[in-house]
Amino acid sequence: MIKNIVVFFLFTVALVGAQVPRVALPPLGPSRYYIHVVNGLSNLGLLVHCQSKDDDLGYHHLLNHGDDYQWNFKVNFWGTTLFWCKMETPDAYVSFESFWPESQHLWLRDRCKHGTVGTCIWTAKDDGIYLRNFLANVDELIHKWTYKR
Repeated sequence: MIKNIVVFFLFTVALVGAQVPRVALPPLGPSRYYIHVVNGLSNLGLLVHCQSKDDDLGYHHLLNHGDDYQWNFKVNFWGTTLFWCKMETPDAYVSFESFWPESQHLWLRDRCKHGTVGTCIWTAKDDGIYLRNFLANVDELIHKWTYKR
């Protein structure tokens, strides 16, 4: 009798397990990300201030064309790591998220994947802020400058 109950239970578990739909999870991203902010302006210095909820990375003056400020981090356990930056010139500014968690859409992860490393390169140019798309091998205009009055 017990043997029949055990067999019936195992059969039921196998049948139910076969009926459960499988959820496709996005592929894991890199465990460490490197974020670069680059001065690509033709003749102006750039003031950069980046931070997360937990880390204020301070103000950085990128005075020359090609100057680069960078930091790296590991995505937190909950996958909620978020960084944002404000870039400012004497006559314009822009604020934007420079890294955000992605669980369903992989827009940022696709652009910032450089081999097995997560590298996001944000470049301030005369007409706005560009993000390097490694897959397409181009810089994409993401944010336009807001001009001061």
